[in-house]
Amino acid sequence: MDTSVFPKELIEEIKLDNGLVLRLFDRSRRVAGDRWYIGLLVEIEIPVKEDYLKDLNPEPEDVESFLEETKGVVVFQMKKERNFIDEREREEVLKGLLNTLKASCVNYMGHGAFGSGFVKKCFKEHCERKNWWK
Repeated sequence: MDTSVFPKELIEEIKLDNGLVLRLFDRSRRVAGDRWYIGLLVEIEIPVKEDYLKDLNPEPEDVESFLEETKGVVVFQMKKERNFIDEREREEVLKGLLNTLKASCVNYMGHGAFGSGFVKKCFKEHCERKNWWK
């Protein structure tokens, strides 16, 4: 999860075709004078299902430690950002980022294999961190 101290305002929630919910957050803030950092954060909470991991032939203790670490949920995050934007262009730039993201990513993130694929990626990363010395 994103633990940044910067504000995170929910803009929209989109129910995807695969049943997951995509949340769009505005992370924009003033950086200097009339200049802004425009930030868009995408989050999708994905429940961890052991079925997702079966074809990886995992060790039971790896699955157990992964479930303990994630508390049964992994969070996909993606950021789109623009820096040093004139205050007068702020809303237009944010709308542009939103439209681009919706046009290019919603179908991909809504695909049936998106959730399981991301859980597998997180599991592999977990195992690499856990077993880095082997």
